[in-house]
Amino acid sequence: MGWTLYTEGRSWHKDGKESWRIQDEAAKKYAGVFYIRWKWDEIEKEEGVYAWEHDSIFINLVQGALDRGLRLAFRIFTHTGTPKYVLDKAETFEHWGKRTPYADDPVFLEKYEKFIEAFGKKFNDPSCVDYVDCNGLGWWGEEHNIKYKNEANKHYVHDRICKAYAKAFDKVINVVNFGVRDEYQCKVAFEELEFSPRRDGLVSKWFTEKDRLEFIKHFPKKVIITEACYWGNNPIEYHEKEEGRLIWKSWAEYYDDVVSLSLKSHANYLDMRTVIETQRYLNEASDAALRFLKKGGYRIYPKEITYNKKNGVIKISHSWQNIGVGVMPNNNKNLHYKYKVAFALFNEKNEIIKKWYSNNIEISELIDNKVITAIDRFEINNMNKGKYKFGVGIVNTIPNDSKDIVLSINNPIKIKNEWIYICNLDL
Repeated sequence: MGWTLYTEGRSWHKDGKESWRIQDEAAKKYAGVFYIRWKWDEIEKEEGVYAWEHDSIFINLVQGALDRGLRLAFRIFTHTGTPKYVLDKAETFEHWGKRTPYADDPVFLEKYEKFIEAFGKKFNDPSCVDYVDCNGLGWWGEEHNIKYKNEANKHYVHDRICKAYAKAFDKVINVVNFGVRDEYQCKVAFEELEFSPRRDGLVSKWFTEKDRLEFIKHFPKKVIITEACYWGNNPIEYHEKEEGRLIWKSWAEYYDDVVSLSLKSHANYLDMRTVIETQRYLNEASDAALRFLKKGGYRIYPKEITYNKKNGVIKISHSWQNIGVGVMPNNNKNLHYKYKVAFALFNEKNEIIKKWYSNNIEISELIDNKVITAIDRFEINNMNKGKYKFGVGIVNTIPNDSKDIVLSINNPIKIKNEWIYICNLDL
């Protein structure tokens, strides 16, 4: 979850380090995710030659994000950005002065599928990746205005590409753009493959209130990803031209509306975007930036914990609440409920001596300020007598996977990593 910083393509960068010199404050104080939105020919200039192995700009951008504690997200798109080795053999059309293959061209499909497989081998990694856009066709990869040699191949192409992504990325969240699919494609993407919806154009004429209400029907079963429009380095008056009327008098007013509607839409993610927009948020709309930081996504904490010891059993009563607007997507198909509420006893070296998972709190059900209470009983008969620290956390049950979840507690006393101190416990 979190504020999302962007790289919009290779041509925006000199060496991949300059953006981080400018974005450093936003990365450290606000953002949670770095979204890499590049064309296919920037990621794979020649067949089998990948940016993550050979392109210093890409490598520096990724390392800069990881160094600042950001997680990664991706969209690789093909329109006017398909590698030359594919264009030379595929049937193409021209748009914006560049060639693009027809979506149902067999050479294009074969090579794109091969790339998706290689892409997944590198980045199907929940330790550093949050989500991946699972299509990439159409203008800006948003699936608008896709051209086919034969329109009858539309569903075949959609299914083949989406399923290739689903196969290649089965450990991170799969997403696709909302509002560009017919009924059949929606069933495949959102029901069969269980992709999550992502939508740009928030607070604009391109994303109507009717569409937004349909979009958020996916909550809380699916995580919601929102994005505003891209306005570039234009003045606020540019909206008058695009929207047909002057709605906002300042960027602060505009961004306040963006954050408000994003929170209303249960968003886990919102774009702070590139350097231009990020600087506007930090310099002109810091209140809006802080508002999403505090309420966007999930904010889970133990509302109350009580316990007693009797007859070799520790009985724990615990209540949990999410005071954010989003959902912790533990129920996502690819996360398959790997996060659990847990309690542990630590020795004086802060080493875990005993750990218990609660199966009575499902954190993806914590939405809309709902409080869930459970009682767990754990045996302590076989433990050595002594003094222990008693801790709580939401932990990942899969080894060598993504990190544990940070609890939303003011001034927490941490025992180790994301484990929070409750009290001392004598056995």
